[in-house]
Amino acid sequence: MEHTGAFIRMVMLLVFIGWLFMWIMLPTKTYKYTWSLSLSKHLNSTYFREQGTNLVLFSFPIMFLASLGCLYLHFQAKNAPKRNFTRRRWLDFWKRPLIVMNPLGIVSTMAVVFSVLSVALLGCSLYNYLHVSFGHLMMHGVGEKVWQTRFRSVSLRLGYIGNITWAFLFFPVTRGSSLLRLVGLTSESSIKYHIWLGHISMVLFALHSVGFIIYWGITDQMELVLLLLLLMHYPFNSLISNYRIRF
Repeated sequence: MEHTGAFIRMVMLLVFIGWLFMWIMLPTKTYKYTWSLSLSKHLNSTYFREQGTNLVLFSFPIMFLASLGCLYLHFQAKNAPKRNFTRRRWLDFWKRPLIVMNPLGIVSTMAVVFSVLSVALLGCSLYNYLHVSFGHLMMHGVGEKVWQTRFRSVSLRLGYIGNITWAFLFFPVTRGSSLLRLVGLTSESSIKYHIWLGHISMVLFALHSVGFIIYWGITDQMELVLLLLLLMHYPFNSLISNYRIRF
């Protein structure tokens, strides 16, 4: 029983590290020009079409981890009380308050570590996105200047970074989640992390939207703003046949 639990922990750790590794590699030139072509060829299926790659790389690993987490918690419940007590002491160290201040409230050591890693992931991803895009700039209008294209690229990539925050957004508030129980957390105690991620995503998508409005303004394409307003009030399919926009 003990060896089974250790094996499950090792598999879960490897899967989670691999999932994070894919998020790290996603903005790089290697993934965009080499891996994505091969993955699209082998993972795009008849049913999922072009979303097959995203489902296999970014959705399936989390569902697999949640399933393994249920098995692991089942085996842990049958362990000796002494082992459970040792495990709780180890988790208590990570849940110990490290920062107590407004407006953050009580922040544990685990939360600080996760926050630092999340900021590092967002910063690294933004840098890689811009590094790749600045090396392959495409002018989207006649007479468009290089700085205008770079400004557009920054605005677009801020939206890409927002997708990363969405990937983690619902982890803290999933009721009955085996993943939260593995680190000794509950959905009620993790709501504030969900709020933090929501605020970060809203800031990123607001910058993304404002950036595009400014870009359209400086390149004399403000009619696209009116088109977006129309898309918000009328069915998308009825308008997309008449207009084609590259965001």
